Amino acid sequence: MELEKEDLIVLNRTGENLKSVLRRLIAEFPRSAQSITGMSKWLSFNRSNCQRILDGVYKSRDGKQVLCLLPGIAGLKDFLTQVEQTDIEQQLILETVKALDTFELVLKKYVRSHAELKRLLGAKSEFTPVDSTMLSAEEKREQHYLASKQLVGSSIDTLFACYLLKENEHNNEFLQEVAMIAKQGIVRAKSAPPFVQFYTHPHPEDFTRPENITRHSSLDTTRFQVGVVDEYSTKGLLDSYASYSVSNSGIVFNEIPNVSKINATFLFSNPDELSNPLQHVSKCSSTSISIKNPTRKLLTMVFFEKKLDRRSTVNVGCYSGNQKVKEGKLRADDMWTERLPEFPELRIVQPDAPNFIELGGLAIKDMTDYLFNFTHLNKNDFICYFLEVDHPIWSSTYRIYFEHE
Repeated sequence: MELEKEDLIVLNRTGENLKSVLRRLIAEFPRSAQSITGMSKWLSFNRSNCQRILDGVYKSRDGKQVLCLLPGIAGLKDFLTQVEQTDIEQQLILETVKALDTFELVLKKYVRSHAELKRLLGAKSEFTPVDSTMLSAEEKREQHYLASKQLVGSSIDTLFACYLLKENEHNNEFLQEVAMIAKQGIVRAKSAPPFVQFYTHPHPEDFTRPENITRHSSLDTTRFQVGVVDEYSTKGLLDSYASYSVSNSGIVFNEIPNVSKINATFLFSNPDELSNPLQHVSKCSSTSISIKNPTRKLLTMVFFEKKLDRRSTVNVGCYSGNQKVKEGKLRADDMWTERLPEFPELRIVQPDAPNFIELGGLAIKDMTDYLFNFTHLNKNDFICYFLEVDHPIWSSTYRIYFEHE
């Protein structure tokens, strides 16, 4: 049997759903019962299946791997039978039963046994097109981009989002996040909404306008900062600042006279918004970029402090809308209902390699050097994750998760 792309999407979602409900269920177990031996003893349940359940919940990279790591239907039903003998909240058990019923239906649809499913998923390294005459995912995104920019009346040629994440040196309960957001080739029709740069951090009380950031500027690690980067922005951008929009947490800009296409680059510093996953109960951190305007190319680099990265697994996905993810609700499987059938590729790269000197018309190496000069940090202390998407889906969010042990 050959699995088609839509089949794999269904199986992936089924696994993500199972992972989500099982993780919430296990989180209510006594602390001593959240290990293999402890769970086996507390539930009087098969030790091997306890290990497989914990591996499926905590060691899987995606929904398909969840289905491969978990026990079969019979093993999971036996597990739930034992859980029902405890005082765990009934609603959590019912949610798990429903997810398991869905898994059973999906399993019967595609294969005769769980073992066959594992063989099928294990041998499947690529999606099989449903029909060779259909548009590819990239072609569909391009059509979406072309239609969207006409509909909205604005577009961006290249969006470069570069994040630097490290432990906050003043308070290790938080991460220090510094971000450079560069928008190259912004075009707006007269009828288009004004240009707004959004951000999620609560607005500073003493804010009057964005800072003017230059090569001589330095990071202030004690406070939230937002500024326009002089060297990578069209002359006159900062002077065109109009107001701060309370309703959508963004800085609004007027048109620059006699300029039809602009470049806008911003620097943000968040010292107290992201919880440190090594300290927080969620054990997960995430960073994201929302596609607020039709965009031809998205480039994302995340520089993650190596001492944090050594204890993490990484997930990437494209999600509908721009839901703000609350602290403690950061794991990828919490958002499985919003995940789109879009599979961006995340790679570990050497940011100073020759192929990263320039991309999408931007001087990428110079810009990342600029960011590290601003923060007075060393690139060698960070690992770099890279995401490149042509015609990213408008009004979606590309989110990278770091899930920690």
